[in-house]
Amino acid sequence: MTGQALAQAPVVVFDRADDLQHAYLRRHRLEQAPPAHYVPSSADFLAAVLLGMGWGMLPDLQSASHRESGALVELDPSGIIDVDLHWQRWALRTPALSALTDAVTDAARRALRAARSPTAG
Repeated sequence: MTGQALAQAPVVVFDRADDLQHAYLRRHRLEQAPPAHYVPSSADFLAAVLLGMGWGMLPDLQSASHRESGALVELDPSGIIDVDLHWQRWALRTPALSALTDAVTDAARRALRAARSPTAG
């Protein structure tokens, strides 16, 4: 996709605090913001991209099956932007919450590593 096409192609953005797509545009030295559709729901964001409302950055775990089926097309395989994930919990310190935190972070670590593996899927 050319820079001119990127500057004109509609983009799907989660909300006004979501800078992911615009970070990608800045990486390509595009300062002009294309037309944007705000879709503040993860499932509906994916649906908007699938419906052709615009392009958007989607997590591998959410988009892999759609790429495999051909419903989604990866426009730029080198356009990956890693996003830090955060686990939030109550400040209350209990053995149960500590065990839950450990289980969630361990499972996320394994799932995200598997998704990044070239043999995943």
